[in-house]
Amino acid sequence: LKAGLKKLSEAQQLVDELTKKAHVQKQELAQKQAEADQALKNISKAMEKAAERKQEVEQLQKELQVESEVIEQKKDVAEGELADIQPLIDDARKAVGSISKSNLDELRMLKMPPDAIHDVFSVVLRLMGNYDTSWGSMKKFLSQRSVIENILAFDASTLTNDKRKECEAIMKEHPQSFEKNVIYRVSQAAGPLADWVKATLDYAKVLERIKPLTDELNKLRKKADASRARLTQCQKLSLIHISEPTRLLSISYAVFCLKKK
Repeated sequence: LKAGLKKLSEAQQLVDELTKKAHVQKQELAQKQAEADQALKNISKAMEKAAERKQEVEQLQKELQVESEVIEQKKDVAEGELADIQPLIDDARKAVGSISKSNLDELRMLKMPPDAIHDVFSVVLRLMGNYDTSWGSMKKFLSQRSVIENILAFDASTLTNDKRKECEAIMKEHPQSFEKNVIYRVSQAAGPLADWVKATLDYAKVLERIKPLTDELNKLRKKADASRARLTQCQKLSLIHISEPTRLLSISYAVFCLKKK
């Protein structure tokens, strides 16, 4: 009888252990199932992102192609507008760069300049931001060691429409002072500067006329730069940050399915 009771007790313990073990396995299986379900969802999301990224890359490539073509077209138009005046401004700058120190010294030695020299330097100083057109102010300007470099560094795109018109008014009031046969006979330094003044004002006038075009061109270039940066980012992400995680998740899900069988 005792032996029979002992057998029953051992059997009950075994049943309890098996039941407990089955319960644990059931919990583990449920956990693994949840992990597998989540892995499957992650795979689906990763694949969706990969498809979206690919679609975005293709769209960006198309947009960049169109933007590049538009930029080139507008660039050609802008360069065409400047084609006639550019050689004149280049020649004038070259002539100014060839003005010798002795030519400048001759001007500085004058007690009072001829009217033509005064008229030319009135415009030069105004372009450089100096509205004092007295001969003393002009001589001080000419005494600068880097006077020629400063003139050559002048950026016509910074010239306002109002200041350009002021300079043109002086030239219109004294047209003879800016004529080659007059100013070059008066001074070998003022002559090239008169040519530079005329070329600079004409160049600024063209820049003012095509400003809407150049503004639009700059906007298009900025937009294209942003598109190129985004395209590079998308291409890197689609190859590295999406493909590899998706591959690992697929392996994990496949392993779980095999174990479940």
